Parts: sequence; structure tokens; C-alpha cells
Amino acid sequence: MAKNNYAQHEILEVHEILTIKSACAAKSSMMQGLAEDSELKVLLREDTKIAQEAIKELKDILEEAK
Repeated sequence: MAKNNYAQHEILEVHEILTIKSACAAKSSMMQGLAEDSELKVLLREDTKIAQEAIKELKDILEEAK
């Protein structure tokens, strides 16, 4: 993989987005257990899955920036 030259502020912004996305994924995951509505549970499950994919992409970007 070719190393990209990211500016320091770009790396910090990706890290901040990763932190927020991780918190959102954790909240959606926890709320699945509390939700009683089946449609809401499906939405929370899908949100958690999408958030986990985004987290992986963000981690890949940070790893590439090293």
C-alpha cells in the first residue's frame, strides 16, 4: 500500500470522526436490547453494522497515514 501524505489536521479529524462513530455504534448496539419495537430493532441492527464498516474504513485510513 502506498503511503499517503496526510496533513496533521486531517489525521486528527479522522480520529475525531472515528471516536464519534465508535460511540454511536456502541449506543446503537446497547439500544437494541432495550428496544421493544421490532422495526426499531432492525434499524438499530443495520445502523450498528454500517457503523462497524465505517469504523473499519476509518481505522484503515489511520493505519495508512502512519
